[in-house]
Amino acid sequence: MSAPPSPPAAVVPLPLLGVDFSSAPTRHKPIVLARGHADGHLLRLDAIELLPDLSAFSALLQRPGPWLGAFDLPFGLPRELVTELGWPQAWLPMLRLYAALPRSEIRERFAAFCAARPTGSKFAHRATDGPAGSSPSMKWVNPPVATCCTRGCHGSWRRA
Repeated sequence: MSAPPSPPAAVVPLPLLGVDFSSAPTRHKPIVLARGHADGHLLRLDAIELLPDLSAFSALLQRPGPWLGAFDLPFGLPRELVTELGWPQAWLPMLRLYAALPRSEIRERFAAFCAARPTGSKFAHRATDGPAGSSPSMKWVNPPVATCCTRGCHGSWRRA
């Protein structure tokens, strides 16, 4: 006769992180982190944290896991823009080149790209921008989404 089956191990819910990113966080306009977990078919909010600067955001990325994060920031640029600029097509080399440029040069390159395009089609878009209702990731003002990519992804490309 065999031993009765062991009871199932307790399932620990995977921590969930939701991040509303700002490329220039301050105490008055911080990066907002929502921490929670799944509870059956519900999402439970456990806490809200305010991250006042990019070093606090970097520390968040270093927290031990496992955890699953959702980040409100672009992780790339439109393929059309990257191709037109002659930048690498692979994500990591492209991001390293992009992050090494001064903001003024990014603005100049993106503005030149837009100036050469017809009215109503100035910005290039990622395939997901329309369905998600996102601002173009190359936009440098109102909101400056272009800056969010390099500042938000900084931990990823430095470790890779």
